[in-house]
Amino acid sequence: MKTLVAGATATAALVVSPLAAFAEDPVSESGGGAEGDVVTMNLFNMTDIHGHIEKSEYKGKVTEAGLASTACYVKNALEANDNSVFTLLGDNIGASPFTSGSQDDNPTIEALNHMGVFASAIGNHEFDKGLDVLMKRVEGKDGYTQIGFPYLAANIVSKSTGKTLFDPFKIWESPSGVRVGFVAAIEEDAPTKVAPGTFDEVNFLPAAETVNKYAAILKDGQEGNGEADIVVALYDNDVLISAPRLSSDVDILMGGDTHKPYYFSGDNALTNKDGKPIVATTASGSFTDNLANVELKYNKVEKKIVEAKAVQIPASDLVACGEDADVKGVVDEAVTKAKEAKEKVVLETNSAFYRGKQASGENRGTESTLGSLVADAMKSSFTKLDGKPIDIGIVNAGGLRADLVPKEGKLTVGDVFAVAPFSNEVGYVEMTGAQFKTLLEQQWKEIGENSTRPMLKLGLSENVKYTYDPARPMGDRITSILLDGQPIDPQATYSVGSVTFLLAGGDSFDVLKEDSIKATLTTIPDGLDREWIQKYLEDNPKVAPRAAVSSVGATLTQSEESVDGKPVVSGTLALRGLSFSGPGEAAPKNVTLYVDGKNVATGAVNNTLEDANAANANAIVTADGVGYTDAPIEFSVTGVCEDRSGTVNLPLTVKAGTADEQSADTPELISEASGLTLTVDCGPAAEEPGEGMVVTPAAPEFINPSASDPASCTVKPYATVKDMEGVKYTVTVDGKELKANAEGKFVYPYGKTIIVKAEPVDGFTFAPNAKTEWSWTAMMNDKCNTGVSKPLAKTGVSVLGTAAGALALLFAGGTMLALRRKQA
Repeated sequence: MKTLVAGATATAALVVSPLAAFAEDPVSESGGGAEGDVVTMNLFNMTDIHGHIEKSEYKGKVTEAGLASTACYVKNALEANDNSVFTLLGDNIGASPFTSGSQDDNPTIEALNHMGVFASAIGNHEFDKGLDVLMKRVEGKDGYTQIGFPYLAANIVSKSTGKTLFDPFKIWESPSGVRVGFVAAIEEDAPTKVAPGTFDEVNFLPAAETVNKYAAILKDGQEGNGEADIVVALYDNDVLISAPRLSSDVDILMGGDTHKPYYFSGDNALTNKDGKPIVATTASGSFTDNLANVELKYNKVEKKIVEAKAVQIPASDLVACGEDADVKGVVDEAVTKAKEAKEKVVLETNSAFYRGKQASGENRGTESTLGSLVADAMKSSFTKLDGKPIDIGIVNAGGLRADLVPKEGKLTVGDVFAVAPFSNEVGYVEMTGAQFKTLLEQQWKEIGENSTRPMLKLGLSENVKYTYDPARPMGDRITSILLDGQPIDPQATYSVGSVTFLLAGGDSFDVLKEDSIKATLTTIPDGLDREWIQKYLEDNPKVAPRAAVSSVGATLTQSEESVDGKPVVSGTLALRGLSFSGPGEAAPKNVTLYVDGKNVATGAVNNTLEDANAANANAIVTADGVGYTDAPIEFSVTGVCEDRSGTVNLPLTVKAGTADEQSADTPELISEASGLTLTVDCGPAAEEPGEGMVVTPAAPEFINPSASDPASCTVKPYATVKDMEGVKYTVTVDGKELKANAEGKFVYPYGKTIIVKAEPVDGFTFAPNAKTEWSWTAMMNDKCNTGVSKPLAKTGVSVLGTAAGALALLFAGGTMLALRRKQA
């Protein structure tokens, strides 16, 4: 029988009984859950506590119960039915608020030690201070409170011995004799979420395969290696990703990591890799906002679960229990110790800065005012060691752990600590414009071993703006980048400041791991990230949330017809990522499209925070920006070719609001400098007297064989130019002229930038609006596996279309974007 911490003192009785769902089958008077051959059991679990030991309220509603009330509820529930057990899913500590974080999370560990925890899985945040510090916590050394419950991890093994660092499973035998085996694992992407070097001495085995292996052992009938009647996977990962990977030996799945609450059982049960339903699946949520419970009945004679239900116990129910005296004492002492330092005022302001939001909580896939603020701090609050300014500031969304909201007009040290609790160092790297483009491309993630989120949006300093086309292939979505209002130069070198976790390639931003960038990583010797953020706030007392987003998704189509011999250009423009998501932040209700400076259309903006797939239990949040046009904006342009000839490029711009609402201060969401254009054929260029024949050079074609056909990955990319009278083309790579082969192809390696320049020959001149230079960097398709070197890691590829069909946006070597028509 499991021994529980006794003596819970509560100021109120247990309000919601964990046995309520099975009230039709009363338990015995002794309070146990055994009734004949059928045992009623409760498997409680909480995930992602992150040191949130205090109760929290928002607008009179309890949002976090805190550990004192959670302990009250759990202890009462375990006493009401001793066939019950309480486990944790990991991320119990790390990224913690000031009260716990400023005291090395010792208060959280001490509080949990009073709560009768049977075992806990390990989350990536247990390693925030390094593997050595976690081991000190396990042993209670060097001032760290000793962890009083076992951590489990089946898939973390020593590189030197091949043995697991922690027990892979632990079996709990209930008083009624039912054995429950808890097998724990952490998703293999954990190394991307902690400081590089943390796991140099360990390997991560495939998580699901390892869980399945131990689940099979626990059900193989061999008593010598441990046997369980019920197997529970404590799997630190989003349950929607984990469930289809598990075998039928796993009866119950408990997950976490993404902070999304999930409760599946009965008719909405998730299915495993065998296509069979998992009896129950839970993920409590985060920060003591809920307690998860799997209420089940087990028939000891038939040796099977005969009934199960996943139950969400909200914070309000936990608080209704009162507070456990032992845990309350721990929390009160921690609050008292932290109070004076925590309440020091940093800035008096009414401006609030929010992280990205979705309907059910945090959204790391959308731009945020808090990310923008911190990125500005990473650019402006410190300089390079030689005293020169940082060119660009960036920050990862996962590094921002709380909104920055003033209370009674004041922001405090504790508020800043809550935003950046990791104690990250800051620094800078040097990278080319092409590598910075790759960095932005890597915000989109393939769900798999290296990422559990489809989008990790970077916060960027205010001098950076970019557009992207979400309809394009992953790795080829960035269509323009402006730095200080001008197109970024792909071959120029820029300094980029941030936390060293990100600069070293954390969160799967693998381009930052390239040798040319790694060699430049420089750490600023004085101060942690939160101290630099605090300095930025103190130095900028009038700082306010941005009035507009810096990145916008745009997908453009174009068609052309002749009416009375004159071209009429029609098209559609689909937009997304137009809005911030926090309360009261910039979120336009409408946008206006201008072509060549003329108002041509207005579109309504949908600012809902609900993900389009929210109703689908098997879907994953896919948003890459809040604020989108429900339907593409339709437009038509006439009179294009009046007083014009040759190929004409018409700039497109987008402003927030309707034309009547706009003023000189209305922000441009897409500016002319972004290079979004309509390309129109206005007939042969006219000959101008005294200047020779006027021609417009044709754009080259850039071909990337691997873009749509990974089988062609061994074929190098190439460019072709049209043989035109009066035009001379020069093609260069790395500053060296490139000659065409016998087929007329200018062949060059993946990862290199090819530049094509056009010059008029004697007797000819170019039209005033003619484009004369193009550039392109071809990047190999991620699905290629040919052994061919891929200089720009994890990037996609693109094929430039020809002049018949819908338009595609192209990143044009830092000079501008050209829109060319795709093949229909």
